[in-house]
Amino acid sequence: MKKILIILLAILCIPISGFAMSLSTLENNPNRYLKVDEDSVNAVYLDTYSVKSIRYSPPYYTLSAQTYYVNYEYCMIASNSVIFNYDYNHSVKTTRKQIVLNMLQNNETLTEDAIESNIENALRKDSGINLNYQLQDTWTLIGQKIKSPAGDRQNIDISYDSQGYALAQYVFHTYYNQYF
Repeated sequence: MKKILIILLAILCIPISGFAMSLSTLENNPNRYLKVDEDSVNAVYLDTYSVKSIRYSPPYYTLSAQTYYVNYEYCMIASNSVIFNYDYNHSVKTTRKQIVLNMLQNNETLTEDAIESNIENALRKDSGINLNYQLQDTWTLIGQKIKSPAGDRQNIDISYDSQGYALAQYVFHTYYNQYF
């Protein structure tokens, strides 16, 4: 009986110990790994299967996910466990409503450019999104493990129109089927 349990345990551990992330895995599975942003040096992928709700208490939402940052310059991939905290009082939709209401009360001309400019200014002051992340593992682009740094969790406010903001939008959309 002990031999059977040991064999079963060994079989169950094989997928865990054999996990490696490579660039080809990210690129060849677009239904699972969504490329959120890319520039000449970096790309950011979201594991859409990993998005989970931690808190649903409108107007506050908390979602967790797994992300992968590809750095072409250093030929490496880093996985991160991320947690986004959202305050819907600062969402684009809520901010737009408040801006339009304020403009009407101040007898300002409602042009789309003026509204968009005011929304952008308001979201630059407070995007309503906070990120908590932890680096988990790193690999070469072909999937060879570099190390398991598992660092401390870092907590940062997300700036509007940043890579983190785009990632937060995609995480929210993946779970709620609407953008924050």
